[in-house]
Amino acid sequence: MDKTKLLLNYAANLSSSRTKNHYLKYAKGFLDQADSLDKEAVGQYIARLKRKNYRPGTLNFVFRVIKRLFTVNGLEWPYSRGQAPQVSEQDESRPALLPELIQIMIEAAKAGKLAPDESCFLALSTIYGVRRQEMMDMQAKDVDLKAGTIFIRTVKHGRQRYHLIPAEIADVIGGYDFTTQYSASTVSQIFWAVVNKSNLEPLQSERLGWHSIRRAVLSGLIDNGLNPFAARSFLRWKSTMGELAMPARYYSNVTIGLKGKKVVSEEAKGDKEIFEKYHPFLSFWRDSGEKL
Repeated sequence: MDKTKLLLNYAANLSSSRTKNHYLKYAKGFLDQADSLDKEAVGQYIARLKRKNYRPGTLNFVFRVIKRLFTVNGLEWPYSRGQAPQVSEQDESRPALLPELIQIMIEAAKAGKLAPDESCFLALSTIYGVRRQEMMDMQAKDVDLKAGTIFIRTVKHGRQRYHLIPAEIADVIGGYDFTTQYSASTVSQIFWAVVNKSNLEPLQSERLGWHSIRRAVLSGLIDNGLNPFAARSFLRWKSTMGELAMPARYYSNVTIGLKGKKVVSEEAKGDKEIFEKYHPFLSFWRDSGEKL
């Protein structure tokens, strides 16, 4: 069993995105502790992570990583369909922050209590529900303040797309240059810096992160009457409906005309309606009396 060769084969099968090391971390971890490539070895590795208090969702992800490791190396997968670790509602906590707590964070940003990167990431999270990895992948070229657009690269095979930048957060987005490449742990630390600078230290006992705001954005959009399918598109989720997969791939929000490229198409224009009618947190960024 040449573990180095197995890992190299797996690495070659991954995309070149910056999430590559995240997958390799678990593939290598499994190979480092495996004495054999069988069901017992997989089970032992998952059990080891469980003892370290890894979340059930992460255990499921690791299980899929190992399965792919076997597949790309032509190894027989020792599990049958349906034998992946099961995650129950009681096991998996998916908390969303209350709107009043999000408002306190935004008020801290508006009061100048947060650093430019902290305020920017908070704006990205509360307006677009940006995931941690998407924050890490953001580049200066993705922000066009003149055109009023921002490009978000998605993870988990979701759809990359342009969004409109509402006036309320334009200065906040423009106040950060996106030149620093942060690690995942640093981006998580930025979340807790926002919490602490907002005088919300009691939240430290909770299992929270940027995704807690993303869930609150989703809940707020739907509670305010937005169609769940439109909410899914706004939050850049992968389509799970086969009949929509091809149209989603071919629908473009970049058009070319005689005057060059234009990135604000009907999909991006849809953001304006969401910001005007459905968004739960955009008004928190607005100064008293300020209009859209």
